[in-house]
Amino acid sequence: MDDSQLRVGFGETDITPPVGLYMCGGLDPRENDGMSDPLQSHAMVVECGGARIAVVGVDLIGLPKALSDEIIAESAGRSGIGRDAILIASSHTHSGPYTAEGLYSFQVTDAEYLSSLPDRIAASVEQAAGRVEPATMHIGRSLVHHGLHNRRVICPDGKALNTWMPEALNDLELVPQVLGTAGPVDPELWVIRFDRLDGSTLGIFYNFSLHTNSKGGTTWSADYPCVVAEQMRETYGPQVICVYTPGACADINVTMGGARWRESAAYFAEQAVDAARRAIPVEGPIRVGAVRREIGVPRRNPADQPPEAIGRLNWGGAGGRADVFDRQADWVAAMPEQLTVVVGAARIGPFAIASNPGELFVEHGLTIKRRSPFPHTVVSELTNDLIMYQPTREAFAQQGYETLVGPNRVSMEGVERIVETAVELTEELWDKHHAE
Repeated sequence: MDDSQLRVGFGETDITPPVGLYMCGGLDPRENDGMSDPLQSHAMVVECGGARIAVVGVDLIGLPKALSDEIIAESAGRSGIGRDAILIASSHTHSGPYTAEGLYSFQVTDAEYLSSLPDRIAASVEQAAGRVEPATMHIGRSLVHHGLHNRRVICPDGKALNTWMPEALNDLELVPQVLGTAGPVDPELWVIRFDRLDGSTLGIFYNFSLHTNSKGGTTWSADYPCVVAEQMRETYGPQVICVYTPGACADINVTMGGARWRESAAYFAEQAVDAARRAIPVEGPIRVGAVRREIGVPRRNPADQPPEAIGRLNWGGAGGRADVFDRQADWVAAMPEQLTVVVGAARIGPFAIASNPGELFVEHGLTIKRRSPFPHTVVSELTNDLIMYQPTREAFAQQGYETLVGPNRVSMEGVERIVETAVELTEELWDKHHAE
């Protein structure tokens, strides 16, 4: 076998929960009553030059470190891929099951379902590893300016409110003016298309910085990624598997969701297919590698939350929901003062994937992309861990929802350490391969 030949394989397994479990993605649990589309684990194994990596996209809200470590260990055992070279990225669908207690609710997880995930997700990795074959790599991108927005706006008092709070935002006495959005969006939708040597498409990897929370309701759904996968299969064949990882999108929401969620999803799918069609081939040797680092970061101190922070928010007229967030503050206060989190990076030729352990504000993601030495870099958030929101310093001053204790569990110092580590790991991968 030619050691310099890029080889790629894809795998897919079903991880849909039973009907009737509690659904996450809001302040209150919803009881599931059916399925709109299945939840799945999509795996991609890439190897070249004696190195192998696995990138896995799962249709779940997130996986806490302990459960991710179990899945990685099982995947490594079945595939022979090193544990540090396996990235398990959660799509963050808000139409899936709870995967951890304390995500605003308690007594909502199903132990039997969670215990099945290591076997089911590892099976997709094993399948992908067993299917690797010679392949070519093609990189494409679409700039998506329609259908997404920064979900935080600035009020005259300098504080932020979220765009899902229309009763407050449309109250002209409370908010006489809105002074613009609180931050940018990241319009890059990246696609890597892998083809067989005969020119047929083997599989797709894509990354997009948009919250996967457009559907809602009480049926299981992978949200917009399932529509992207449908259109890719219509275009490239029913055998094509799509691996999706979310970019830094903690503060980026879809513009049109709810009953019309598939309209937005179809547009994103069109953009992804267009990027795949326009993708350009990567010539020459394609270096593959990955690195993982576990770091300690300071836990958020609940005492530093301003007294008015909860009450000033408005949840569709339901007030600040102190019943939820007071309990969240107690939950965080009981955590260790130092948290261990996972940061990683992987490369496939000129393309880098910098992983993040939670929900990262887009501003931080743009910083990582700006500072990475690679020609093309994406952030894969909610990968191998679940530490909730990582806002900016400005966001903390603006007191939006994402900075409340509970949604945020890591101090600002810790967030900046995580971002700095991601940059360091991309530099390490770049330097290692250029020194060889």
